[in-house]
Amino acid sequence: MNISEERLRELVLRVLRELQAEEGREKTPLYMVCMADWSTAYETFLHGMEACDRYAVYPVVPDAWKQDGCAARLAACPACAGLRYRSEPLPPDLEQTVSLFPVVPRDLVAKTALCISDTFETSWIAACIEAGSRTVFLRSGLARFSGKEKPAYVNRILAYYRQVLEYGIEICEPEELDAAAEKMEPTVFTSVPIRQEYAPARPEMRMGGKKRVITASNVEQLASGKVLHLLPDDIVTDLARDRAKFLNIRFE
Repeated sequence: MNISEERLRELVLRVLRELQAEEGREKTPLYMVCMADWSTAYETFLHGMEACDRYAVYPVVPDAWKQDGCAARLAACPACAGLRYRSEPLPPDLEQTVSLFPVVPRDLVAKTALCISDTFETSWIAACIEAGSRTVFLRSGLARFSGKEKPAYVNRILAYYRQVLEYGIEICEPEELDAAAEKMEPTVFTSVPIRQEYAPARPEMRMGGKKRVITASNVEQLASGKVLHLLPDDIVTDLARDRAKFLNIRFE
C-alpha cells in the first residue's frame, strides 16, 4: 500500500498527540484494601492490573506485613503505585477514589449490610459510603457456600448481598471496572443527607411523590431516640427491621 509523505506525517503526528494525551491523563487512585490474613489474591489482582492505564493501585495493608515480607511482595509488583498502612489516616481524596476488596469474607458483607463499623475494613467502607466514592467487592473473592447450609442461612446471606448492592457497592471482576464506572449515574457520587431524602415531615413533601423506603442504612438517622415513626405507606425492609431490633429501636 502506497502512502504519501504528507499522509504519513499526519499519521505520525496523530499518534504523537495520542501518546501525549495518554501521558497527561491522571490516573484514578484505587485502594486495594487487604484483610489481616495474607492471600495470593492480592498479588493476582496486582498482576492483572499491570496493563491498566486508568488506575494507580495502592495496597492498604496491615502494619505487621512490614516484618513478614508480605508488604515487600506487593511493592515489587509493577502495578503497585505505593503502599498504605492501616496506621495511616484515611486518604483525604477518598471521594475521588475507588476502594476495592479482592478478598470478601462473609462477615464483612454481613457487617456492611447491617451498618456495623467495628473493624478497619468496615470502617473504611463506611467512610467510602459517606464520601460517595466507589466501593468494589471482587466477585471472585466472595466466600463460597459449601452446599450443606440450611436454606434459611443461605437466604439471609443472599439478602446481605442484595443490601450492600442497594448501598451502591459494586460486585464485579477487574475487567469490568471500567464498564461499571461508565454505567454509574453521576448522582451516585453525590452526598445527599439521608434525612433530607428519606424523611420528609409530611407525606405530601416526599420527593416526586414516591413512597419512603426505610433500609438498614438509614434506621438510625430516621429514628428519634429509640422510636422510628412510620407514615401509612412507608416500606420497611427486613434488614431494616433486623437493624432496628439490634439497636433496640421500635417502629410506631
